[in-house]
This record gives sequence, structure tokens and C-alpha cells, in this order.
Amino acid sequence: MRALPSLARLIRSSRPDVVISTMLHANIVTFAATRLAGANSTLILRETNSHRAQRDLSRGYRWLGGIAYRRADLVVALSEGVRRELIEDMELMPERVTTIPNPVNVAAIGTRIAEARREPSPWPAGVRGPKILGIGRLVPQKAFDVLIDAAALHVPQARIVLLGDGPERAALTQRAARRGIADRLSMPGFVEDISPYLAHADLFVLSSRWEGFGHVIVEAMAAGLPVVSTDCPYGPADILTHEKSGLLVANEDADALGQAIRRVLDNQTFRRKLAVEGRKAAARFESEIVARRYAAALHGAIERRRGGNAAGNR
Repeated sequence: MRALPSLARLIRSSRPDVVISTMLHANIVTFAATRLAGANSTLILRETNSHRAQRDLSRGYRWLGGIAYRRADLVVALSEGVRRELIEDMELMPERVTTIPNPVNVAAIGTRIAEARREPSPWPAGVRGPKILGIGRLVPQKAFDVLIDAAALHVPQARIVLLGDGPERAALTQRAARRGIADRLSMPGFVEDISPYLAHADLFVLSSRWEGFGHVIVEAMAAGLPVVSTDCPYGPADILTHEKSGLLVANEDADALGQAIRRVLDNQTFRRKLAVEGRKAAARFESEIVARRYAAALHGAIERRRGGNAAGNR
């Protein structure tokens, strides 16, 4: 809230046609700033995550968020699940809430992957077995503990690389040791260019307990990797068509996740089918396509506001 006065002054002085904000706390401040500034700007608020899953929404913030979202000209949700949740929890009119996913530079990823396949593999040498890749911060949300359990149960011969860093590193190392697969797990930390790992992997797995979208799934699909994901709230079900462009399994179910991983790794024909269909499905998240969706949404919100103002002046 400390930013409220300065943001209100900026909006008052610049008189923007459109004000866009993202994520709940910033959205509440931005809404208040537009009102304090007396601006007639079109207000678009964007929400990226499930607050039910995160359990981070106090009664006060729910009340304030509801006011901001109900008075916005348009609310943009990152996934269909987030959209449904916003409509129910914030009591929004469905026609004022739209879903627009993250943009992904799909074509560029494909080009970089082709180059990376000609480069040496960054995967640990000297350990044989199929290569499973996971990407994300080492935090409880990403549920890499479930992935380790799944691998130990059903594919103990597989190699697992987790790209990312975080407070769960020691716990995950200990868990892998208890499950007898410590020598199969590698955690290189944060990696700037993930393309070489994608290019030389056999399977990408998203094991998350929740997501706002699941951007990395699209990146893996664009790289031509088959994908197994939890059907977590929310995003993966927007991206993957089960049994066609990937596999979706129950959330926090190590046995189901392990069986799905083994099924893909054991069936080369099925693995190739998922990879081909996944690459096709990734195309709809291309940056230019998503940009056009934003442009259409912005234009529609501006026109509705102008129409409302004209009606109010009659």
C-alpha cells in the first residue's frame, strides 16, 4: 500500500487510456490508485494463481480483491481453473472474466532444440537409463518429493535431473537416499539455458501440487518431449489433452505418476505419438497468437467502457 500515493499521482499526471496490473496485491493497489487519481482509464486486472491451492487469501484480502475485480473493466485469468475460481470466490460476472495463457516463443524453442541436439549432452555421464527431466524451484509446491517416490516405485533405473534451486534441496537429497535412488538424481541448480537438457531428455514430468498455468509444460512440448503431468490446480489440463498430447494423473499420487512415467518410457511408439501431438498443441501458445488475444481483449474492454460512458452521459 506504500506505493498507492505515488501510483495515483502517476496515473493522474499521465492519464493512460488503459491501466493493466497483475497479481492480487498489486491489483488491489492499482484499483485504489485509479480511483484516487480520478482517472477514466480502462482497468484490466490479471490473476495468475489459485489462491485456494496456496491458501494465502485472508478474509480482508478476499473482500478487497472482490471489490477491485468486480469494478475492473476486464479480469484476465491465466488458466480456465483460475477463471472459474475467480468467478466463484470473487462473485464476478462470467462475461467480465476471460482466460489468456502465457505466451511462449514456440518457434524459437524448436530452433534452439535442434541446435542443442548437435551439442554434447549436459546429463551426468556414467549413469545409464532413461532420462526424466523436471524443472522448477525446489519448493513444496513443485512436489519433487512425489516425483522421487514415483521413480523409486516404478522406474528406479531412470535418471532424474531437476533444474532449479530452493530450500528443499537437502530434503530431496535425503529422500532420494532413503528411496535407494540417490545415485540416479542430479540437481545442477538454476540453469540459464535449459535447452540442452530438454534436447537430450526422454521425458518431461511436472509433478506440481498447484500451478497458475504450467509454462514449462509448453516449453517441453515445443522441444518435442513427451509430457506426464499432475492434473493439479490449475493449468496442465488447459495445455494437455489426456492420452493425446500428454498424460494427466491424479495430484500427489506417486503410484499413479510412476505408472504413467513407466508407461511412456516402456512404449516407444506411444512416446513418439505424445511428442508429435504435443508439439502441434504447443503452437497455440505461440507469442504472436497470445498477443492477438490480448489485443482483442484490450480493444473489447476499451469499447465497452466507452459505450458505458456514452450511455451515462445521455
